[in-house]
Amino acid sequence: MAVGTDRASRPSTALQPLRTSYVVGARLVQAVPPAVRYPVAAFGGTCWWAADAGRRSNARANYGAALGLPADDPRVGRVARRAFANYGRMLADFLLIGSLKPDEVRAMVTFTGMEHVDAALARGGGAILALPHMGSWDIAGSIGGIWGYRLAAVAEAFPGSLNDAVVATRSLHGLEIIPLGRPAVRRINAVLDDNGLVALLCDLPHGPGVDVRLFGRRAVVPAGPAAIACRRRVPVIPVYSRRTDTGRYHIHVDPPIEPPAEDRCRGKAGAAEVMQRVVDHFEMFIREHPDQWYAFRRILH
Repeated sequence: MAVGTDRASRPSTALQPLRTSYVVGARLVQAVPPAVRYPVAAFGGTCWWAADAGRRSNARANYGAALGLPADDPRVGRVARRAFANYGRMLADFLLIGSLKPDEVRAMVTFTGMEHVDAALARGGGAILALPHMGSWDIAGSIGGIWGYRLAAVAEAFPGSLNDAVVATRSLHGLEIIPLGRPAVRRINAVLDDNGLVALLCDLPHGPGVDVRLFGRRAVVPAGPAAIACRRRVPVIPVYSRRTDTGRYHIHVDPPIEPPAEDRCRGKAGAAEVMQRVVDHFEMFIREHPDQWYAFRRILH
């Protein structure tokens, strides 16, 4: 083996334990019955809440604003703790996806508002799906692929070989994964050219963005969905999912948000206008189901 080849392979080898841990975790989750799986997952999320003072403080600030209560109100703490538990359940379902057949995914999902997606696609040109970090976006993506939509999600890459394993799981039922970054633009355009759907999570800060008002406070959210909508003249469709008491996921789709006139789309003002309207929908989703929102980073200022 050449020396150069050996060196090039070392980062992948060093990160191999991450992939192994992911595969082992998935097999464990798949092996245990739901009566064990979800209480253990929720307990893990609650332990994270108890152990991570920084994220606990961030969560109290975010959920306090969502509930209109002081961050130190006991009701805020209870909602935040439930959100961490729900995050644990969501992770368990993500690890489960790789073992599920299409009919099993269908059995996990109910939905409302899909007529808005179909009407947008009937016009041609595709559409942008804007989602908050609620419920399970992986289950939502899987069911979209199973239903036969051309659906791509823009997502951050995981380190090394772990990313290959995660992408394989996410792609199993037809969801296309586009790695976040400048090269994503070409692939996003290709999906829209094919009258497909591009899904983006866009309620949490991630690099440069635009200012919006969320729960009466300043927040910075990604401008990407609005920028694509303005450039391509396609609608942005707010979507969220939530886990129900029966352990299924309900996916709700709101009516589309049309991009403003082209002269108002120039610069950040047009993007901010679109994203404010998107965030207004997110506010309604979150107020109805605050413990389904995974807001563990400081969002509001």
